[in-house]
Amino acid sequence: MAKTEKKRGIWLTIWLYILLISGIITLFSNFLLRGFMATAYTNATSWTWAVFEVIILANIVFIIFLFRWKKWAFFAFCGTAAASFIINIFIGVDIDIFMALTGFASLLILYLSMKARWDLFE
Repeated sequence: MAKTEKKRGIWLTIWLYILLISGIITLFSNFLLRGFMATAYTNATSWTWAVFEVIILANIVFIIFLFRWKKWAFFAFCGTAAASFIINIFIGVDIDIFMALTGFASLLILYLSMKARWDLFE
């Protein structure tokens, strides 16, 4: 039986690249601006920034696995979004609940982009 070729589609491909590039930029800016962010968000402890960097790095890895058609990477991405939401509330980044929920927008766009090809993911 011939193996069917998986086609990601232009929008999903673009969105995954946007997530990957923004993750890399965020990781580097987090390293470079850690001192500034620590003074801006006094509720954050030193471990908070390390956890954020691990989450960002994990997201980059998950996006790479999404390019490789791994369904579990989407669920892992959801988990890091929830962890980021909780930490943001804890340190006071997102005082307004509406603003806090907008952090899930990229996750929603990812889901909607994957929805039509969900059965292609392993």
